[in-house]
Amino acid sequence: MNYIVKTVIFGFLIIELILGGNIPYEQLVMVMIAIVLQLVKERYYDSIWLTIAMLLLTCAGVAMDFHFSIWFAIVFYDFMLKKGWGGPLATLICVVIFLAYAPQFYWLVAFISLSGMLAYQIRRKREEASHFTLTLDNERRLRYELEQAKAQLLHASKEIAGITEVKERNRIAREIHDSVGHNLAGIFIQLQAAQKIHAKDENKAMSIVKASIDGLANTIEVLRDTVHNIKPRESLGADYFQEIIKNYQFCPVDLQLSGDFNSVPSAHFELLSATIKEALTNTARYSQATKVEIKIDVNMNYTRLYVKDNGIGSANIKEGLGLSGMKERTRNLGGSFSYHSLDGFMIVCVIPRQRGGEMLEGAYRG
Repeated sequence: MNYIVKTVIFGFLIIELILGGNIPYEQLVMVMIAIVLQLVKERYYDSIWLTIAMLLLTCAGVAMDFHFSIWFAIVFYDFMLKKGWGGPLATLICVVIFLAYAPQFYWLVAFISLSGMLAYQIRRKREEASHFTLTLDNERRLRYELEQAKAQLLHASKEIAGITEVKERNRIAREIHDSVGHNLAGIFIQLQAAQKIHAKDENKAMSIVKASIDGLANTIEVLRDTVHNIKPRESLGADYFQEIIKNYQFCPVDLQLSGDFNSVPSAHFELLSATIKEALTNTARYSQATKVEIKIDVNMNYTRLYVKDNGIGSANIKEGLGLSGMKERTRNLGGSFSYHSLDGFMIVCVIPRQRGGEMLEGAYRG
């Protein structure tokens, strides 16, 4: 755009000088200097000092021939492309001074005003583009930081899981050692003593054996309690999902399970249970459904969850925290999450057993 504006102005001046007759040598040199200044400014070094030099050259040219006043439009254009009002104000003062001696050139004011407005609009567009680029860069930087924080969080969660597992093993070992181990060691010593005194005092030996039997019974009871406390209170099998459905009171739920649930990773159980609970909550709040169908298929390659209600559905579904949370959790495990909302509401969640790239996901609309 700068080249077009300045080419038009220079062309206009050259035509005016040609129509005026012979061009003096001084004016031709001045035109060549101005062209060189503009080429250097546009292609190599854009400096405010070059614009000031062009303003001084214009004043010198106007002193020789008022046709050079058209260059004030170029100077005003260059000043308006930059921030600040000092340069445009100095240009307008020069224009007013020279117009006082040549009032027939008031049309120049309109020409300068048009070039100034054009430069102002170009500057605004550049600032908007720069702001937009800066916003995109900040968004990209924040996205990278979020991904980094997410990776650190996942790494920290794995470390915490490992530390928790080690601590739990140490606790179990310490509990077995302190309770069962000491009791068995005491019983072993008593039985050895009973063996040694059996020939000399049979009654006392039998008494020690009886006490050892009672101690062993107590030790077995302690061992049973310890194993009972170690075992999770909630099973991670098919009964886990049946318990969720059992507590749902809004409408009947048809739960269909297939596959070996003992082989499903705990992370899949957590995702499936959270998705089912969220889907059933949304059904109760929005669907007006009378039945919900849930299918969970498990095989060696993937775990698939299908949830479908017979409610009213919706043509326009906005992804709130519920849907976006389900999708995000599924993507974190490398799976796909899709939903259909026209004929009731349907959710399909597929989680690969071994992560090898993200699967296709989307929202079915038709």
